[in-house]
Amino acid sequence: MNDIKLMVWFFPILFIFHDFEEIIFMQPWISKNRRYLCERFPMLSKRLLPHFDNITTSSFAFGVAEEFILISIVTVVSYLTNWYNLWVGLFIAFTLHLVIHCFQTLIVRKYVPAIITSIICLPICIYIIRHIVQLFQLSTVVFYSILGFIIMVVNLCIIHKAMDIFSKWLTQYEQQSK
Repeated sequence: MNDIKLMVWFFPILFIFHDFEEIIFMQPWISKNRRYLCERFPMLSKRLLPHFDNITTSSFAFGVAEEFILISIVTVVSYLTNWYNLWVGLFIAFTLHLVIHCFQTLIVRKYVPAIITSIICLPICIYIIRHIVQLFQLSTVVFYSILGFIIMVVNLCIIHKAMDIFSKWLTQYEQQSK
């Protein structure tokens, strides 16, 4: 079996492992650190905290599920077709996402949800990327990494709006049940 055929399956596993930490700790962490964030980052807090006030754990999990489904589809299609370019780009974008969490922790100077799993996942991701660079042309890796990052950013913008809509829908659904 080709190594890439095995490594490809690490992406959905690492993703969901990492995102479990975010799902579990995001809301309690924001509640616990609200004052600190407002004092330390007043402008950013004004923009981000109202958004996260509307996002419930359920709606955050909804967003993670959407991302997981996309990653799983790309993984399965890559495996079945032996075409890994898009998978490579998204995997490298995911790895960059882990690095961003590390910088967030350094900037905030406190535990940030996702840092523990970022630290655990990063060595595995770096190992896989080292292997990827040996298997694919550098120009292909760079092009699809840029494309993967763009897809990730666009999807994050869309899914954060969808999480807000889903939160409102859940509230209405809960009210209708009573």
